[in-house]
Amino acid sequence: MLSLATDFLTELNALAHKMPSDMTPADKSLLDDIYEASVTDLDSPQSLFAYTLSKAMRKHFGGNNAQEHLYLQRFEIPQIRLFELLIQQFPLANLSQHCTNTLLIDALAQHTQPVLIDIGIGTGFQVKHIIEGLTQKTNNQVRALTVVGIEPFEEAIVTAHQNIGQASQNARFEVKIVSKVAFIEQLTLDDLRQMLPLQYDGLYVNASFALHHIQQHTDRQKVFETLKNLNINALALSEPNSDHYEPRYATRFQNCVNHYGALFRIIDTTEKAALKLFFSREIEDVLGNSEAIRVEKHYATEQWAGLLEETGFQLQKRTAAFQYTQLNGTLLQTDLPNRYATTFEGEEITSLFWAV
Repeated sequence: MLSLATDFLTELNALAHKMPSDMTPADKSLLDDIYEASVTDLDSPQSLFAYTLSKAMRKHFGGNNAQEHLYLQRFEIPQIRLFELLIQQFPLANLSQHCTNTLLIDALAQHTQPVLIDIGIGTGFQVKHIIEGLTQKTNNQVRALTVVGIEPFEEAIVTAHQNIGQASQNARFEVKIVSKVAFIEQLTLDDLRQMLPLQYDGLYVNASFALHHIQQHTDRQKVFETLKNLNINALALSEPNSDHYEPRYATRFQNCVNHYGALFRIIDTTEKAALKLFFSREIEDVLGNSEAIRVEKHYATEQWAGLLEETGFQLQKRTAAFQYTQLNGTLLQTDLPNRYATTFEGEEITSLFWAV
């Protein structure tokens, strides 16, 4: 199947430039041939990548688009569960969260009554680790921590309450959790203010791999402006570095191949099939769904930095001492002037911002 791996990207790239309106019957037949050839050997990493791309392109060409948000669709293994596995087992995601958690723990520990707003709290896995980190940290000033969790997936919120409740049992401080089942772009400044306690002395926002799901730039801008007007101490933003917001199919295809190709190579070092399933669903959304439906609209690093600057934020390089900075060939890059990043084979895969 190596010949397929060598040729299929060139052929699919050429087809991407014709998607969807200029596809001829011969083009559609070639796309079907690539798909069918790849299916015969899905144990091969190259064939699996060919299968994932060609499946998404066939879906887009055929117009068979799901009408529901990726994280709300009913899969046998829910996407949000795969995301939890991703953080636990994927070295790049692990490093990203380790970086963000370290920064947040250091900042929260300086306050007695801090608030942590977690956008896309999911099952509360990250907040659980932040609470555990605060519990173990020396010179921790926290007496009461309020967690404000925002999450569109109602079942995840239930699990988040359980996970955070378990972590709080061993904490040396009080933990309160307030949750809202909603998309962040649906909430106003008043909505967020009503979720805050009457008294607090520090307000931080965490958004880990969540804000690229906001479909429109204007809504992203509105969210950032709302957070700025909330007078937060800082926003910890973690996002993949790839432009999948791009509406032109051929350009988005190449960005998709570059980004997910690197992620699949990282996964090949871990032998975790479930991780490829997670990213396969993302690829299907990036390349298979229409503009009106798809939600995996990642920005590249400079786009996030530009949006932060546009809405009044300043990037600040908060210093920290990390327990580890490399894992299974992935690196946490600490020498960038205005952010941290996780890298693989010299390429910045995720960008980690601290914005004030």
